[in-house]
Amino acid sequence: MLELYRERVKGTTIDAGTLLSTDYFNLFNEVIMLLGMLGDMPDMLDEVIAWKFKTYEQHFAESGLAFAPLAIEAYPHAPPSAREHFERTIQRMHDTVEEAKLVLADLREQGDVPLLAEQAMNYSMMLQQMVDTGSAIIHGIDGILDQSAIDDLF
Repeated sequence: MLELYRERVKGTTIDAGTLLSTDYFNLFNEVIMLLGMLGDMPDMLDEVIAWKFKTYEQHFAESGLAFAPLAIEAYPHAPPSAREHFERTIQRMHDTVEEAKLVLADLREQGDVPLLAEQAMNYSMMLQQMVDTGSAIIHGIDGILDQSAIDDLF
């Protein structure tokens, strides 16, 4: 089954080794960009707070991408090690965004705009590092990287 999907994903952003797509990170790139803008535009915090997490399947179902149905179909067939590392990274990213929403809203409530800007940039950089980790997982050697190999990349 894996070989069948590896053939079918050619010409898409779905990695043939892991059957995962980096296009999923566009969801997080949106909030990363918003966090990065808070230093100059603190009112954008409402956009960060309004940001909603979507699962891999939800993201692709709503994406309108031509290969989205294939991304959803292939996902359960991704090598378990790669998918588990990927899902752990995504959960950390989701948790980080939710934490950022709370912390930054509290700083806004306190009126500490300089610290809000600093913390927003810190969260933006943390999330970008997690996107980089997720991309490494997606493009892993033979589709599988263990956690120590991922850590070694950074």
